[in-house]
Formats: sequence, C-alpha cells, structure tokens
Amino acid sequence: MRRSMAVRWTSVTVCAAVGLLLAALNARPAAAQELGFAAVAVSPSTLDTGESAGTTSLASVGFGAVQACQSIGAKDCKVVYSVVNQCVALAIKKNPNSYAYGIGPTREGAAANALAACKKEGAGGIECWIEQSPCANDDPRWTSPLPLPPDGAPGMVDPGLVGLWKLNVSNGIWVWQISAYGTYTFHSEAPDKAQPHNGTFMSNNGHYTLHATSTPWDDQGTYTMQGSTAVVMTGKLGTGTWYRIAADPGYSGRPLVPALGPASGPAIKR
Repeated sequence: MRRSMAVRWTSVTVCAAVGLLLAALNARPAAAQELGFAAVAVSPSTLDTGESAGTTSLASVGFGAVQACQSIGAKDCKVVYSVVNQCVALAIKKNPNSYAYGIGPTREGAAANALAACKKEGAGGIECWIEQSPCANDDPRWTSPLPLPPDGAPGMVDPGLVGLWKLNVSNGIWVWQISAYGTYTFHSEAPDKAQPHNGTFMSNNGHYTLHATSTPWDDQGTYTMQGSTAVVMTGKLGTGTWYRIAADPGYSGRPLVPALGPASGPAIKR
C-alpha cells in the first residue's frame, strides 16, 4: 500500500500545508498513433499495490506493476488489469480485505468505476479508496498521480488558491492541484520517491486546513498570496513558495517544465 509519503513537505508544507499537496492531475487518452500501456497489481493477502505505465508493451508494464508491489514486501503480488491508451484505477477496502478495478479514458473516470465496483463487494463499501490510478500516457519516470477525490462543496476554498501549482525541488518539481470543491491531489515530478496523495482542503482569510484521505497526514497553517502567480505557504514542516502553473485545475498528465525561479524553502523531508 502507499507508504506515508516522503512527502512531508519541502518547502511548503509539503504534505503539509498545502500540503503537500500539490497536485494534479487529469490524464487524457494517448494519441491513437502512439500506443501507451498501464497496469495495476495487488497482493491479495496484504493489499499492497503497485502500478506502472510506459510505451513498451502490456507485458512490460504488468511486470513493472508487480515489481512495484513486491518492493513494499508482499510476496504474492499479481497483475489485476492492464490497459492500452486508457487509464486503470485500483480501489481497495479492508475488513474484509477486497479490491476492484475500473478503466476509463480519464483518471477520474477510471477511479469512479473502480470505487463503484469496490462498493459492490458488500457492506462497508464506503470504506473503499483509490490506491493506484495510472494512465497510459503518464511519464514513467515517476509514480502516477491520484485523481481528485469526488467529494467537497463549493465555497470551501479561497478562489485565489484554486488551480494547479508547482514547487521547485531537487531536479524537478512537486505538483499540487486544488479544486474549488475543497479537494486536492499531489504528486512529484522529481526523482525523490515522494508518493502521491489526495484528500480535502479548506482555506479562507490566509488560513488553511488539509486532510489526506489516501495516507495518514493532517496539517494546518497560513498562506500569503504573491499576486496571482505565487503563494507562500507555512505549515507544520516549514515555509515555501508555490508557483501557479494554471488557473484551470485541468491537467494533461504530460511532463511539466521545471519551475520558475530558484527553489525555495527547507529541504524535502522523507
């Protein structure tokens, strides 16, 4: 299963304040002429999971997903499902242990289908959550992001914070997507092994509260807008400056250009 993240902030609250959260991500289907593949794997005994995406073959991404699952320690990992030019999501539930997958042209669509399938497994379906959601056009250099959670309500987030943000880290960036409905998703586009996560986010009058639903993490702190293109966040683990990538939270899933200006804030804590 996803380990609590290295993500505990780098500058910004990394996990924290804004937690880490960074976000992002809505993958679009890969171009028809470019075949892309994605796969998810699970250990039935431990519910450890793994994912992989790339352009080589279904067999290669399946092997990669199993390896990722086994790297956590499970011995009985197996491929649950593989896709071509689509997204696949894996939902799990404990008590009793069960899992289900869903596919779709977008990360959110695949996740919704996986959650629906998981909830059909019996009572307690509300406890299902998305563990993996790779898309065929994801960059194989880092772990695929998670989708924005479906919950939330309008007015929970300062309009100035809605959108896609990036934080400079060593040899890459962290990406944080905040929706107007009080949810967020975060992932890393840097070689730091920071795991993606998502959850709920509320902000108003310079203060924010963040709760991750895919990993154990809660944070609260302050933020100061620097015009409309940057925001300084201060949370449990430090202070850092996030730079706006787009006002529209929609994101293609393609690699992003490493950020504006020098990195700011304390070193990433793992």
